[in-house]
Amino acid sequence: MRIKIVHDGFIDHLLKIIAILLLIPLGLAGYLYYLVHSTENGLIDTQRKDMEMAMTHLDDNLNGTFNEIIKDVTTENLTQRDQAKALNKALQPIIIEAKKEYPNLDLGYYWKDYDVILDGNNVHLRENFSTRRKHNFDDALENKNTVFQVFGGIAENGQLEAYRPIIRDEKIIGAVWASSDIEPISQKIDNLKHIVYGIISLGILLAIGGTFSLIRKFAGSVNEVKNNLTIISNDPTFIIPRAPGELGEITDGINQMYNKLIDVQNYNQEILTSIDDGIITVNKDQKVVSVNLAACQMLSLSKDYLGLDMKDIFPEDSPFLDCLNNTLMKNKPVKDVQIIYEDLPGSHRHLLISTSLMVNVRQDLVGALLHFRDITELVRLREDINRQERFASLGKIIAGVAHEIRSPLTSITGYIQFWNQGHVPSQKSLNIVNREMNRLANITDELLQFARPSRATFVRCNINSLVKRLVQFFGDVHGDKIELEAKVEEDLPAVMIDEHQIEKVLSNIMYNAFQATQEKGNLEVSTFYDETKNMIGVSIKDNGCGIPAVSLRKIFEPFFTTKSKGTGLGLAIAREIIESHKGLYEVESTVNVGTVFTILLPIAEKG
Repeated sequence: MRIKIVHDGFIDHLLKIIAILLLIPLGLAGYLYYLVHSTENGLIDTQRKDMEMAMTHLDDNLNGTFNEIIKDVTTENLTQRDQAKALNKALQPIIIEAKKEYPNLDLGYYWKDYDVILDGNNVHLRENFSTRRKHNFDDALENKNTVFQVFGGIAENGQLEAYRPIIRDEKIIGAVWASSDIEPISQKIDNLKHIVYGIISLGILLAIGGTFSLIRKFAGSVNEVKNNLTIISNDPTFIIPRAPGELGEITDGINQMYNKLIDVQNYNQEILTSIDDGIITVNKDQKVVSVNLAACQMLSLSKDYLGLDMKDIFPEDSPFLDCLNNTLMKNKPVKDVQIIYEDLPGSHRHLLISTSLMVNVRQDLVGALLHFRDITELVRLREDINRQERFASLGKIIAGVAHEIRSPLTSITGYIQFWNQGHVPSQKSLNIVNREMNRLANITDELLQFARPSRATFVRCNINSLVKRLVQFFGDVHGDKIELEAKVEEDLPAVMIDEHQIEKVLSNIMYNAFQATQEKGNLEVSTFYDETKNMIGVSIKDNGCGIPAVSLRKIFEPFFTTKSKGTGLGLAIAREIIESHKGLYEVESTVNVGTVFTILLPIAEKG
C-alpha cells in the first residue's frame, strides 16, 4: 500500500490562517457568552443561598408560634392591628440581627392568621401588599416548599424574592421571606459584559485585520504575476520571478509553458520561412494573422499587413479574397484551384490555391488558412512537354494519315488504271470508288477538326437538361438493344460550356460504351457535384468488355483504336474539347467488367 503525502501550499496555508482568525473571535465570543451567562446564574445562586440562610436564621430564632409570642407580651385585649404591631415589635430584634448579618437583604415574617407582613417597622405596618406577594405566600403555604422568584428581570433592575413556610407542631402558622435588589448583580454583570464585548471586538478587529493583510499580500502577489504576464507578452526573453508558495509553482508553470510556446512558434516560423509555398492565415474576423516569407515575395506584401482586414490587402475581384470568403462564411474550402496572378504589368504567375478551416482543440472555428504554390515553371514545363508530345503526335498523325489514306487511294488508283486500259467502269466499281472517296473526306474532316477545333461558344447550361436530352435521343435509337438509365442529382449549379461540343463528346463516349457492350448490356449516365474540386461531373458507366491496361493509356491518342472500323480520332477530339473547357476527365476500366468515363466541368460564375 502506497501512502501519498500531500504538502500544503501557500493557498492552503492562507485559507487555514484565515479560517483560524475567523474562528478565534467566534469561539471566544461563544465562550465569553457562556461565561457571562454562568456568572449571572452564579451570582443569582449565591444571592439565593444568602436569602435561604437568612430565612433559616429567622425561622430558627422564632421561639414558638406567633400566638404564643402575643400572649407573652399580654396583648390579648388589643385590636387585631395593635396585636400585629405588638408582634412586629417583639420580632424586631430577631429581624435586626438577621439584617446585620445579611445587610443587602430585606427580611421579615408573614402572619397567616392576620394576613400581615412583619418586618420590624411599626411606622408602616404592611397590612396591604401586592397581589403578587400574596400569591407567592399562598403558593409557599399551600405547597409547603420554598418559593423563589425573580421579579422584573436582571436587565430591568428587578428583585429576587424568596418565601418559606413556618411550621410549628406540623401546622403552618405563617412564612419567612427575604428579598434583594438585583441592581448590584446587574452592575457586576454589565461590567463583565463590557469587558467581554471589548475582548470580542478586539478579537474581531484582529481577525479582520489579519485576514485583510493576508488577502492583500496574496492579491499583491497575483497582481505582480499579472503585470509580469503583460511584460512577458512583449518581451519573450523575460522570465517571471518565482512567487511564494503555490503561486511560485504557477509562475514556474507559466515560464515553462511560455518557453515551449516560444520554441514551437520559432519552430513553426522556421518551417514557414523555409518552405517555398505561400501561407496566409486570417482569424474569424477576417484579420490577417500571419504571412510567411514566400507569400510576401510572391504577392509583394510586407509584414505591415498583419492585423489588417483581408479586404484591405486583396482587391475585390481577387481570387484569394473569394476563396477565403467561401471558406470562412460558407464553410466551403477549395482544393488545388489554378489561377493566373499578375504581380507586375506584363508579368504573371500561375498559382495553385487551397484553403482550409482552422479550429482549436474544442473544435471552435478560429480562422482560415490560404495556401498557394507557384507552379509557373511547372506550367511552362508542361507546355514544353505538350509541345514535344504534339510534335511526337504529329509524326504519329502523319503515319496514321498515310496509313488511312493509302488504302482508299490504292483502291481508287487501281480502278483508274484499270479503266485507262480501255475497260468500261461497272456500277460496282463506281460504288467502290465513291465509297473510298467518302472515306477520304471523313478522314480529312476529322483530321481538320482535331488539328483546328472549332471556336467554342460558352453559354450557361443546365447539365441535367443536356444529359436527359441525350439519353432520350440515344434511347430512341438504340433502346431496343441496351438497358439505358439516367441518374441526375437535382439542383446542380449551372456550367459554362459550348453545348454542341459537350454534346458531341458525351455522344461519342456513349456510342463507344454501346459498342463495348456488343449491343447488349447496361449503360448508366449520371450527374453529380464534386465538393473537393468544386466542379460538376458527368459519369458514363457500362458493363461491357472493358479496356486492357496497356490500351488504357493510349485511348486519347490520335488514330489509336481497337475497333476494326474507325479512325481513332473520336476520343482525341473529345480530349481537346474537354481541355478547352478547362475540364478534367478520368477513365476507370476492368476487362470483362466494364468502363466508367467521368468528365468534370467548371461551375459557371454568378452574374
